[in-house]
Amino acid sequence: MSIPKNTILYIILIKIVYSFLAVFVFSQFSSLGDTDDYLNGHYLHRSDFSSTAYLMSVIGSSLGSLGSFLFSIILSIIGILYMLEKANLQHRTLPLVLLLIALPSFGVWTSIFSKEIFVLFSFCICVGGLIDQLNDKRKFFSIFQIFALLLLTFIKPHYSITIYFSILTILFYKIGIKSELSISLNIVVFCLVILISMHYIDSIFEYSQIMPKHFSSDGGTTRKNEFWHNEYDFFTFMPIGLPMAFSGPTLVEAINNVKLFPFFFEGTFLFILLVYYNLTSIIVRKKVNTLALSLFFSFTCMILITHYPFGLFNAGSAMRYRSGFILPMCVFLIYMKQYVTQGSAKN
Repeated sequence: MSIPKNTILYIILIKIVYSFLAVFVFSQFSSLGDTDDYLNGHYLHRSDFSSTAYLMSVIGSSLGSLGSFLFSIILSIIGILYMLEKANLQHRTLPLVLLLIALPSFGVWTSIFSKEIFVLFSFCICVGGLIDQLNDKRKFFSIFQIFALLLLTFIKPHYSITIYFSILTILFYKIGIKSELSISLNIVVFCLVILISMHYIDSIFEYSQIMPKHFSSDGGTTRKNEFWHNEYDFFTFMPIGLPMAFSGPTLVEAINNVKLFPFFFEGTFLFILLVYYNLTSIIVRKKVNTLALSLFFSFTCMILITHYPFGLFNAGSAMRYRSGFILPMCVFLIYMKQYVTQGSAKN
């Protein structure tokens, strides 16, 4: 089923509207990150092709303000439409996806020239690749999807772990490895990650103390480091830290700063959505779907864990970095519910 024309028009219009809102409204009371620096070629002095900031400055300064924003809008639309075409979602879930596209933080940060544009584009294409795997269209990614995965690996390597891990999970499932073994492999990998992390606990603790210094102490959404003080705090605070880093502003922060209320509701809504679609995919007709459970570890948990240290100390950064992956993440979870429900009905 092709994407309805009115849906395509809606996506184009919402991206254009948010681009203008970001530049002429949002920028008046909040910084647009490194966008101005990229457009002004601020990082060209690095002359290092391995530096994402340098390459962003090359592209931004070459295209100029208008060219960069047009490029950002087009790139994000291509990624979104590609993913939706692959997902072929039921009509009743399409309004939810359109609502996600219209959410404030997603709308702003994916409508300007930023790294989040490239994360969104590459993540959308990669999710399309995961869907192709599930639909038996190919065992691995196409050339275009591999390019997107390499781009994601270059821009945000920690997010790309999610895709690599999920590719293996689906591959195990498709080549006939029993679901119980697939879950066991996921658990083994997680245990290995924990053991390796424990081995490097000193380095992780040192990193955890450096991380808060990257945020301005007088920033409106910066949090004091009341979370990581001892060696194992990075791990022990995870049950609270993961939802905090994902959702953005807390209720207390929103009460103290009323401008954050829309973003508090947005983050709460997204977290509830995350929980709902994972649960309803894992438990279908009172039975546990082991593929969905395996992907819960390799996809959802992996995204939350890799996002955790970057979103915990600043609610604004949590929303900004989240905007690059939140739409493809939600579309994949919605698709998974559709996939496992239809499979259960056939059985």
